[in-house]
Amino acid sequence: MFDASYDAVIIGGGNKALITALYLQKYGQMKTAVFEIKHEIGGCMAGDESAVPGFVHDQHATDIGDFWFSILEDDFPINERGYEWVPYIVPGGGIYEEDGANYIISSPFTDPEQKLTYASFAKFSKRDADTWLALWDMWANKGGCDAFMKYLHNPPPADPNEPDIFETFLMTSPEFRAMGFDRSWFLRTAIQVMSDLFESDHLITGLIRIAHSWNSVPSDIVGGGLFTLFTLLGLTRFGGAKGGTHSIAHAIYKCFIEDGGKTFTEHEVKRVIIENGKARGVELSDGTRIEAKKLVVSGLGPHALVHDLTGEQYWPWRVLRRIKNLSYWYAGGIAWATWCTHEPPDYLAAKTNPELADVGWLTLGSADPWSMPLSHYYKRLGLQCPDMDMVICNHVSGDKTRVPDGKWSFLAEDYSAAPPICLYEHSDKWWRDYKKAHIERQLQHIQKFATNMTWDNVIGVTMHTEYDVTRMLGSLYKGCWSGVDQNPTQVGRNRPIPELARHKTTIEGLYATGVAWHYGGMCSASQGYNCYKIIAEDFGLPMPPKSKDRGY
Repeated sequence: MFDASYDAVIIGGGNKALITALYLQKYGQMKTAVFEIKHEIGGCMAGDESAVPGFVHDQHATDIGDFWFSILEDDFPINERGYEWVPYIVPGGGIYEEDGANYIISSPFTDPEQKLTYASFAKFSKRDADTWLALWDMWANKGGCDAFMKYLHNPPPADPNEPDIFETFLMTSPEFRAMGFDRSWFLRTAIQVMSDLFESDHLITGLIRIAHSWNSVPSDIVGGGLFTLFTLLGLTRFGGAKGGTHSIAHAIYKCFIEDGGKTFTEHEVKRVIIENGKARGVELSDGTRIEAKKLVVSGLGPHALVHDLTGEQYWPWRVLRRIKNLSYWYAGGIAWATWCTHEPPDYLAAKTNPELADVGWLTLGSADPWSMPLSHYYKRLGLQCPDMDMVICNHVSGDKTRVPDGKWSFLAEDYSAAPPICLYEHSDKWWRDYKKAHIERQLQHIQKFATNMTWDNVIGVTMHTEYDVTRMLGSLYKGCWSGVDQNPTQVGRNRPIPELARHKTTIEGLYATGVAWHYGGMCSASQGYNCYKIIAEDFGLPMPPKSKDRGY
């Protein structure tokens, strides 16, 4: 007996599962219900008031690509419901601790030919500036970005031996081959790939550091080089959601409800009801039983899917082993601090390069390429890295709605924070004391680059570590913000494991999506959309009308 019945039941109202629900309700014409343990849906799309009234603090996702929700802009009226994307004025840049040298990467929206980036890189090496233009031409004009968009918005190939869309592009691009690409690059580290392309250690380090802040993979890990390179190119199209990332969740929620979908917050799903090898519905923590006439979709991580929602008896031995052996620690040891200030950081380097003041993703660190993997190894040993691996996220230059009039805020992110909680356990008091000390450590580091960043300039600060994020977003197992690490064996067709990468499980009627699925840990619509595509194949459901024209 069931207490309620729907065609599709969605476990978790996070960014990915909510988007699968959105497509099921409108285009699949399924009566769809979302059950969420938190007080509101949206998952990582959470922007709240910070430690200081009037300042918006993105709790998790903050750096948003224009292409992350472009399919939703095609398929739903999310712009009319409050979603507005604001590009960074200057997407990327960096200042080096040793000598104050600096660079910028200009926006393709204001500098489509990348002339400003060329001039910035040429200060270090004319050859490197030429290489950047060649990369940019391959990306913007010779099919690279188009291939990436198709790769992003399609599930991995059903045949694990078949090259995926982006691999096919890389192996057939004459422009990429002219830059030195061969098959060994699939095995090369980030340091090796970037060193094959560029000659300036300053640029090699700065470019890797920008990409590392997103992919969180050590720059000396085998096979991580191409992932780093194309992450970097994609980040040129980044910015933020106007007013904070909660505005994305609100817009999606409005579309889902208007189309007839149902959401139930503070409703924890205890388990999937499985009868004769088929998912029949879910049981809530209060004992309520909800029927799923056609399918169940889990938006939780792979560990929760296998061990909490279902049970080991339903899964093949190799699936259990691969879930058990997933890596989580690379993305650990991260700290996000939202600094609320009277005035913006006055970077010393900006006196000769004023564009640095408007950089959206600004790295502050050493010019040594090995400084980033070093921070990971300190964490692995349970030690505090003496060097700070920091990025400053600046939304306010382009979006003053996040702060009161005349004030400023920025996010300081660093991977040189506490030892990963998946490897080391500490008490609540330990974390409280650690955060207090690390806030001081961050401020001291920023002061090396901007001397006005004293406590007199600070109104308040909120720091989130992996400890806090895990408590807020329970689906992030072992403190890994990206669901599972984004090391080469856990991306693409292998994310999270090959048997689950196409969103369909070995249990009939049970599907899965989330941040731990292809492409990677990001606040994107792609994982939820790809899950719908697999379901649509299985059930003969229609795709959105614009999907044919855009090619995905």
